Amino acid sequence: MIHTKAFAFLAISAMVLGLNIGIAAEGRAQTSPQEATRFVENLGSQAAVVLASGKADRRSALRTLIRDSFNLELTSQFVLGKFWNEATPVQRAEFQDLFTEYLLNNYIRHIGNFKAETLVIVGSNVVGDRDVLVETSVESAEGLTNPVWRVRASAAGQYRIIDVSVDGVSLALTQRREFASVVNRRGLDGLLNMLREKLAAQAKAAEWAPRKDASHYSLLASVLASPNANKIGILLAVK
Repeated sequence: MIHTKAFAFLAISAMVLGLNIGIAAEGRAQTSPQEATRFVENLGSQAAVVLASGKADRRSALRTLIRDSFNLELTSQFVLGKFWNEATPVQRAEFQDLFTEYLLNNYIRHIGNFKAETLVIVGSNVVGDRDVLVETSVESAEGLTNPVWRVRASAAGQYRIIDVSVDGVSLALTQRREFASVVNRRGLDGLLNMLREKLAAQAKAAEWAPRKDASHYSLLASVLASPNANKIGILLAVK
């Protein structure tokens, strides 16, 4: 039986309302709560189909799904924060490439351990003048998770996810704070070097096949996983 446990929405709203995820040059469009809800629901359905297919190329299929459904470019600019304006065009381009690749790798790194899940829409609420928060309940063998997806429509009417909050924690804001700490200590080039090192570590880890007794990871929790798994991975229902 599916449980639709209500999320602590006031706490989530306090966190998300504090964010100003947006780029001045990006066109404005009205985001419909109904369309945002359908978008998130469809994302869950597509991911379930991909993972149930058992095809050898499902990693590539999931990668495409994530890239199409998440505004990784906007997120990469937000997490760099004030340092985006201080970066040179070359640094901006390299950071966006490195961070986007880093996110994608983390989103799909546990694909071999995914289990089927059921996503239930709990509700949707307009936040600010551009976005909609879609509250969901995800039930799996590992337990219940309640991610809240922040969805925005582009000027062309394309819906994408720009942030996700789990247990009241904004993943974009968490990453922004981590990166700010790195830049303050090591500079922008130090942050780029850190991302290069992490990508190299990911590539090395990918050479090892998943253990047969590896713990199963929540699909949606993994999709939402912060690149800094050491700090907030425990929030993402990794049992």
